[in-house]
Amino acid sequence: MDRERAVVTRHRTCVATAIGVLTLLVTGCAAGARPEQQDYAGTWVLDGASGDGAPAFVVSADRTYRARDIPTDLACRTGNVATSPPGCADDGDPPSFSGRWEVADGDSPGIRFSFDGHFVRQGYASDGGLDFFVGSLDVPRPDYRFVRLPSD
Repeated sequence: MDRERAVVTRHRTCVATAIGVLTLLVTGCAAGARPEQQDYAGTWVLDGASGDGAPAFVVSADRTYRARDIPTDLACRTGNVATSPPGCADDGDPPSFSGRWEVADGDSPGIRFSFDGHFVRQGYASDGGLDFFVGSLDVPRPDYRFVRLPSD
């Protein structure tokens, strides 16, 4: 009889342990899962700007974008004409250009814009907008904030 109790107790312990391990695996996998990728497609305009000439990023689902009238200090990050978008060489009109985009990797969600294979700038996803920093990321507010226009 004692032997039967020992077998039953051991069986219950094994079942409880298995359930505990499965619970940890399921909750651990759920906690480590990446959130769904944000949809960045659409027209993002400089917050507070309006009209047809408002600075904008027109982001397409095919991973291309068009940038229109982007502030020079935002578009011309490197100061190197050879690796910067057109319009960075002179102090004329704000640059307009096009290129490819990708979702930013790592802990900072957002979108990375490139022109002709060269990184231009990253927009950081924040409260429904894209925040851009020209100087340091340590400042309390972004230098530029772009918001998505409602879909047509």
